[in-house]
Order: sequence, then C-alpha cells, then structure tokens
Amino acid sequence: MNNNRNKKFHIQGIAWKDSGSYIPLGKSSTPFNGIKVNLSEGKENWGESLTFEFENSTKETRKLKVFFLVEWLSCCEDTIGVLSLSKNAFYNYSKSDMAMSNVVSSADHVKKSVYPLNLKGLQLWKRSLKNGSLYYYPITNGLHMMVYMLEYTFKPFEVKQGKLFAVEGALQGEGLNFTDRMKNGLAFQHEK
Repeated sequence: MNNNRNKKFHIQGIAWKDSGSYIPLGKSSTPFNGIKVNLSEGKENWGESLTFEFENSTKETRKLKVFFLVEWLSCCEDTIGVLSLSKNAFYNYSKSDMAMSNVVSSADHVKKSVYPLNLKGLQLWKRSLKNGSLYYYPITNGLHMMVYMLEYTFKPFEVKQGKLFAVEGALQGEGLNFTDRMKNGLAFQHEK
C-alpha cells in the first residue's frame, strides 16, 4: 500500500485461507479462491479511506473472510481505545488527539466483527488466527490497532463493495481531559 509521509493511518487487508493461513490483499490480478479483489486507497478531506470490491468470478457459491488492520500512527503508550458496541466504530483517545475508524459494507450476507488488538493480542496473533478469529478486548490502552473482520457469502458472479474509513481530530475544551476521566471512570467505578 502507499507509503505517503503525510498519512495518519496504516491500513492493510488480509484474506483468511481455509488451510489455516492468510494472504495479504493487494492489487493482484489473480483471483483468490475464485474471488477478484480490488482495493483503492483514498485521501479525503476528513481523513483516509480504503474502498474495496470483491467479485465472485465463479458459477459456485463462495465464502470469504477478510481482516482489515488499521494502525493509528499517533498511537502511543497513553492512548486509550474504546469499541462502540452500538456503532461498530473504534475510538482512540490520546492527550489532545483522537481517532475513529469504521468499515461500511453495502453487501447482504456479511458478518462484521471489530477487534481492538493490543500488544498482548499481537503476540497471540498467529495462534489465534489459526482458528480464524482473534482475541477480544473492547477497551484497551497503550499501543494497539483496530481489526475489522468481514465474513462474506457470495452467490455466483456476485459483487460486494465497501469502504473503510479512518478520521483523526483534536479534542478541545472539556474533551482535553477525556482520557483522564475515562481512566478514572474505569478504575473507580461506583454502583448506581
């Protein structure tokens, strides 16, 4: 993928193979398991994006499991990551900066999962991927990345599209102490 110096995120896609391994998604002209892959990076006014299209080029029903890894390049030891359970978005907060990412797919028959992946999860990455899944941490801190898993079922010759987006912004006013409030809220929970 593009190594532009002004990038705020590193986004990578990988496809899961039935044999218990995975391959990087790229601008390959060779179909993977009968499915053609087309990826296109974009720089938007609001952030960065990755548009994707998968096309079943066979007469058979096919399944595809794809992982998109999103690394916020400003992530540091002070960063807190929180998964929004209602929106399937992932939020990062670090000092006066914040980042949000999400993936949207316009396809039917798609299962979407979001995984914050911290350093412990990265160490278990290959072991957990042998099962085709990842360890789940809805709240994490320190260095981490967001992983979006999409599981598709394709009818013959069906095309499915989607877009992953990542946005970075600055916290202002009361938002500046948001990470401290979040840490305190998690450490000193009170009963309601």
